[in-house]
Amino acid sequence: MGTKTYYAGQDVDAPCGRCGCETRHQVLTITNGVPEQLICANCRSVHKFRAPRPVPEPRTPQLPASAKTPAAPRSGGSASLYQQLVAQEQGGARALPYAISIRWEEGAWMDHPSFGLGRVQRRLGRKVDVLFKDGLKTLVSA
Repeated sequence: MGTKTYYAGQDVDAPCGRCGCETRHQVLTITNGVPEQLICANCRSVHKFRAPRPVPEPRTPQLPASAKTPAAPRSGGSASLYQQLVAQEQGGARALPYAISIRWEEGAWMDHPSFGLGRVQRRLGRKVDVLFKDGLKTLVSA
């Protein structure tokens, strides 16, 4: 795969700090074949060239290894409530990625970017209590 060549006046898609997203830009100056300055077609701000952010691959929810097969009780203790819920109740249900815009109902499974896999325990108006491996968290819901 060859390197991309640029020229002054070329239209490129690049992230814009002022707009806060990737927008159409025009190349103003070039140094050693790489754009140096761009002008945003949307807000007309002039800034340095920043390569576009790579598009992340969609995450598939991964169950903890202990949830894939029911674990034998440990001597001197029992499996945590989280592990019991995952092993007993998920039963093939899909975990949706967490979003504030979703109205989360009791019993739903979610995949949170920070907390991981969790199950909604109860709904409190526009908030929900969700049980994660690290404990109970209160999150915003639609």
